[in-house]
Amino acid sequence: MEVIKYEIKKGDTLELIAEREGISIKDLVNFHNDNCGLTNTIIGSSLPIHLKYLFLEAGISQNIEISNISFQKKARYRCEQNNVIVIDGKPSFSSQTKTQYLLSVKKENSDNIFAVTLEDYVNSIQPEEMEPAFNLIKEIELVRNNVVFTQNEKAEINSIINLSELSDKWSNFINNKSKEIPFYNEMKARAPETIEDFIANGNKEFSNEKELGAVLGKNLFYHILLKANLKNNDDFRISQQSQLFPNIKLNTDVSKTIVSNEGNATTYRLAGTLDKNSVNENEIIKLYQEMYQPIIKYSFTEFNFIYRITYTIQNETGFMINATASIKEQVKNNYETITKFELRRIEL
Repeated sequence: MEVIKYEIKKGDTLELIAEREGISIKDLVNFHNDNCGLTNTIIGSSLPIHLKYLFLEAGISQNIEISNISFQKKARYRCEQNNVIVIDGKPSFSSQTKTQYLLSVKKENSDNIFAVTLEDYVNSIQPEEMEPAFNLIKEIELVRNNVVFTQNEKAEINSIINLSELSDKWSNFINNKSKEIPFYNEMKARAPETIEDFIANGNKEFSNEKELGAVLGKNLFYHILLKANLKNNDDFRISQQSQLFPNIKLNTDVSKTIVSNEGNATTYRLAGTLDKNSVNENEIIKLYQEMYQPIIKYSFTEFNFIYRITYTIQNETGFMINATASIKEQVKNNYETITKFELRRIEL
């Protein structure tokens, strides 16, 4: 433990210093009194007028500054996501991504401003030949970092406060960083139209907060965070693009129930049911016959989308303790994309 000697400035109070450090006034006072020594002043409920220095623990500050906004660090999470593609009952592709996020919050009237920092990102891919492409994806995730945002009553990102900073990071990536990535340069030489589309989509995403908010909302950490911070307990609907079939939109009605409420924690479950009436089954069958049946051989069976999320909230603070998600899109027994996601809170 390292003790630092903080010089008291004009206007400082115990309340202001404790808030800046992200600790209680009691802990601040106790630490100073335990470490000030015999020749220094012990303090009580206020700062003595003649006191010049306050003794603080180095590194104890729970504050973080992002985009010139001072946030209080609230929670750190480690996440693991596993994606598998199963064809005719046999896995043909798998990926595992481990991430670590720091969530910070600033109270603004009755609403919250959130800041999410991606602190770590590790992935592994099978088959290994696809690893270069996923390394490019990782670089884009690092551009979508230190995002400062608010959310609306629909559990969507409402505004991205530092959009211009993220846009500058994207421009820097395209103009500079991308030239250091072998896969990017290979694709630029081999399929320039693909890279042109990639850049155009990125320009669109990083210049429009609605577009960027929608992309972030597909990230399961953000997705669950937004749902967990929803103030009401109403059921809701999610709409998204099918992973299996181009230009097919999936509408899923999600019901929210309380699984348990014990002590200082409440566990919720989100269960989604695909609105099959909104899906053009004839179009799906046609696409299946064109895209998958020549490889799988078996005829179309039944299409479904399964959405299950469980998360536990600490009642006192409102922050997540843990969460799991299981999401599957399938043509039953023929072709499936399966996503398993786990989140756990760790010490700051």
